[in-house]
Amino acid sequence: MSEEVKTEVKSDIEFALRTPILAYGEEISVLKIRKPMGADLVAVGNPVKFSPFTSPPTVEHDYPKIVEMAARLANVPSSSLTKLDPEDLITLAWTITPFFVPAL
Repeated sequence: MSEEVKTEVKSDIEFALRTPILAYGEEISVLKIRKPMGADLVAVGNPVKFSPFTSPPTVEHDYPKIVEMAARLANVPSSSLTKLDPEDLITLAWTITPFFVPAL
């Protein structure tokens, strides 16, 4: 008997930054990220390139789109997110990736 594993995508995420950034003149150490809407995809495009038919399947991040999308979802300026520590940016990209790939 096999059980189907279903991946649940959280609707809201609190993303703790290793290195705080400035947004609207205030130091931010946690980004509060909401679930994207269709309008976000229309405005920015999909920031994640998923290729399920390659061996192995691949996931690539379009970082300019990741920054724009994360800025929309966290309600912070994209110019603030461009100042993220690289580890924070990479981890942020992987954190929001489940929103942008199909549930298989």
